[in-house]
Amino acid sequence: MTIIREKGLIATKVGMSRMMDDFGKMIPVTLLKVEQQTVTKILTPERDGYHGYQIGFFTKSEKNLNKADVTRLRKSSVEENYSKFREFRTANPVSGISLGEVLPAAHLEGVTRLDISGLTKGRGFQGSVKRWGNAIGRMTHGSRFHRRTGSLGMCTTPGRVMKGKKMPGHYGCERRTIKNLVLADFNPDSNIIAIKGSVPGNRGSHVEIRPSIKQ
Repeated sequence: MTIIREKGLIATKVGMSRMMDDFGKMIPVTLLKVEQQTVTKILTPERDGYHGYQIGFFTKSEKNLNKADVTRLRKSSVEENYSKFREFRTANPVSGISLGEVLPAAHLEGVTRLDISGLTKGRGFQGSVKRWGNAIGRMTHGSRFHRRTGSLGMCTTPGRVMKGKKMPGHYGCERRTIKNLVLADFNPDSNIIAIKGSVPGNRGSHVEIRPSIKQ
């Protein structure tokens, strides 16, 4: 189980759809496409301080890459011009993955549940009702208190607003991980996987997928 857990991949969120499960019930699913990605570095405690591996994805023209990335890719015998890189740490030395290996969706063969991490949708500056789910005031009978935050301070002691008060502010663009998502469908030929429910991020964003500990 440890070896399966350590095989993380990068996928692009295609969008949402629906499908029938084994019991004939309609369920919502999120479609993810496992991008072309290659192992560009094997991480070791002696050099990097921990075990793991690095993958490169999202190709660009070579003229749009800096020389450091191009040199590092060529030293790893990687011909693709990857512009984004992501590390996956492992508890033990990396096994079953070699430098320069292409990681397809077939690495998820036999996996039933996934942990998916990504950036949530950015919603800008929002009030406390939308950001934290605070209750609103009455909307009738001359009330002038509707969606405001309300009282913030205290009495004489301590007489200030405590740190961590749930107030209006920036909402979204935060890293979130949803665990134990069911892998509803799997197509290794097209590198498309269907996840039951929703995952963080908007369409076209990149997410990290890892097999869950609980299968």
